Amino acid sequence: MQLTKKVWQQKNILSNFLYPFSYIYLLSYFVYRLFKSEKKLNIPIICVGNIVSGGAGKTPVSIELRKILSKRFKNIFILLRGYKGRKKGPLLVKKEDKYTDVGDESLIHSFFGKTCMSKDKVLGADYCLRRGGDLIIMDDGLQSIDVKRSINILVIDNEYKFGNKRIIPAGPLRQTIKSSILMADFTFIIGQKKTNFFENLKFKNIFYARKKIFIDTNKKNLYAFSGLGNNLSFFNSIKESNYNLKKYKEFNDHHSYKDYEIEEMINESKKLKLQLVCTQKDFIKINEKYKKFIIVVEMNLEFENIKALVRKLNDSLNV
Repeated sequence: MQLTKKVWQQKNILSNFLYPFSYIYLLSYFVYRLFKSEKKLNIPIICVGNIVSGGAGKTPVSIELRKILSKRFKNIFILLRGYKGRKKGPLLVKKEDKYTDVGDESLIHSFFGKTCMSKDKVLGADYCLRRGGDLIIMDDGLQSIDVKRSINILVIDNEYKFGNKRIIPAGPLRQTIKSSILMADFTFIIGQKKTNFFENLKFKNIFYARKKIFIDTNKKNLYAFSGLGNNLSFFNSIKESNYNLKKYKEFNDHHSYKDYEIEEMINESKKLKLQLVCTQKDFIKINEKYKKFIIVVEMNLEFENIKALVRKLNDSLNV
């Protein structure tokens, strides 16, 4: 995935070769949407998604949305399919569950509140409703046709943006940029505003959010590793937060860590006198005996114009 993401950053020989196959992908996506229909349920539903393959920040955004909307809604459920989890659901995820059963992102969400994992989103949404849910936040699924949403939120990483702006497999896009502009009710940009790039494209309700990093260590020099959709964005966030990142190692998104991989990094960090750090998503997939050597990087999102954001979200949910 990491190699693919780098290839997709710009147009090149491989991208040009794959370009005709993008039309096949678009055709299959069109046919899928043509023959699927949405089920309307008596509960407001917010869908948080992106249009690029790999990470853009959907899970941190979903976590933050739960926090900022909890004053109005008292029984919020996060709903997701539990990517790579063995179980089908629908089920209520518990902190004690194994990530191999429910998926790593489902387990992370369970630390913050009620979380439903279901391969079938319609069954999952109905499960949340029957258990007294008053708001559902769907982590991922912008391109899916399943339940009718009250709000669609598009999340974009401001560093990567849309890569080479081509459709899979020639580029990272799951759908066209134009269709995403029409689909998205809100656009959340992860990263500091530098230009009017997104405003000029006429995205609706644009809000910027910055990553806030905290690492509980006295050691100045760090060794970070991660298996995310966008590892470099995570490493850059550490550097921008004035931590001294001396070394880093990338793994594919949702990587399941082997003991020997962790042992190698622990031994290397000791040799170089570096503190080993990772994300919560990585930490939950590490053997318990190694966790004392690793510190979790705490990451939160800080939205600009938060009052305006909450007001607009509430107004949209009142419709």
